[in-house]
Order: sequence, then structure tokens, then C-alpha cells
Amino acid sequence: MQIEGIKTRLFREHDFLQDFITGHVSSLKEGDILVVTSKIVALSEGRTGKIEDKKKLVMKESKKIIETPWALLTLMNDGWGINAGIDESNAYKKIILLPKNPFATAELIRKKLKKIYSLKNLGVLITDTRSIPLRQGTIGRTLGYAGFSPLKSYIGKKDLFGRKSRVTQSNVADALAAAAVIVMGEGSERIPLAIIKGAPVTFSSRPVSKKLMYLDFPPQNDIFAKIFTSFEHVSRQYVRKKAKRKRSL
Repeated sequence: MQIEGIKTRLFREHDFLQDFITGHVSSLKEGDILVVTSKIVALSEGRTGKIEDKKKLVMKESKKIIETPWALLTLMNDGWGINAGIDESNAYKKIILLPKNPFATAELIRKKLKKIYSLKNLGVLITDTRSIPLRQGTIGRTLGYAGFSPLKSYIGKKDLFGRKSRVTQSNVADALAAAAVIVMGEGSERIPLAIIKGAPVTFSSRPVSKKLMYLDFPPQNDIFAKIFTSFEHVSRQYVRKKAKRKRSL
């Protein structure tokens, strides 16, 4: 598998995304996967805000919020994250929100590029980054995808010693996103696009299902729910102490 980063001009808010992509991607081959950073998707949609409105926008974009001493831990459509994915990096005097519907955008890009380059099998990934509990740094993740199966199932298959797997599935989409983000960078690299060649995926033209990527049950049933519940209790204590200190000043 090979990943080729594509250095581009600076993408401006409300630039037309399709023209930007075709202007920098000179060719695509059968079986390629085009990777697009979520920043330029959000900018094309005008998904920006004022820096002073950050907390208000985080609350609007989140299903649930746990206040911490460092940031707001927020529950979004695809799980827990920091500040609802709202970011100040690579945003000129503004903040950038996550794209509105990255799955629909990925499918639209895929259809357009298949037609332009006369392709049958083409994948599209829209990526972002996230923090992982008890790990330093961030890692790439998938916000939306199109054109291939995001999971590889090992359920019912035997391992090296003949034991059948009951629940194991490999998250191919997130693994590809993580690999691509290493090439694309997160600072001043100006590489918002990349092409993955020879990816071990199963291509498909079936409509994308978010349920394949996200766990389809209430957050309280998640295996990590107890951790967040415990932290929420500690966080409430922190918020109360913080408010008490302000009143005493």
C-alpha cells in the first residue's frame, strides 16, 4: 500500500471543493482511495465561527458535555471527542466546525470523480483527528467514507490456533485515515489531499451506512460508559469547586 500526499494552494472559505480537488488531482486509477481533510470540506460549507463564540458553538454541536479542567469532553454523532471537533488551527482568525454531512459529501465527491476519470472502483475518505484516552498526541479518524466497506469482519473465522472469533472486526476506514494523516500532517504542511494506492479494501457501490461505523446503541451501553460516568462525577466536583472559588473572590 502506498500513500501519496498532494501539496496544494491555500484553501479559502467558500471555495468550490470539487474544482479544488480536480485542480490538484491530475489522475486517479482503479482501486485508488482519495483522502480529503475535513478542514477544507468544512470551509467549503462555510462551517466557521467567531473565536469568542467557541463555547456556545461547542454546546450547539454536542449531544452531551462533560466539563474538564482542560477542555470540554463532548458526545457527537461518532462518539466522544474534544470540544465537538471545533478547532482553531489552520483557521484565519476564526474557528472551524466539523462538516455538516461528511458521508453525503464523500459520496458526492466519489460520483463526480468516477465520472471524470472513468473509474469503476474508487473510494473516498474524509478525515479528522482525535485524542485517545491515556495516549499522548492525536490520531487520524474517518468522518465519512464512500465506495468501500469500512470494516473487515473476523467473526466466525479461526485464528492461528483454531479459536473462532466472536466479535473481532478490523476498522479499515479508521486505519487508513490514521495512515493518511501521518502523510498529510496537521500543521503548516498544506497537504489537505492524499491518494491511497493498493489499499486492502473491498470496493462497493452500495449506499453508505453510518451504522457500519458507529455503534448502534445508547451511549450508556457502551463498554467505556463506566469510565465516562466516573469521570463525569469527578468533573462535577471540579466545576463546583471552581464556582465556589469564584464566589469567594
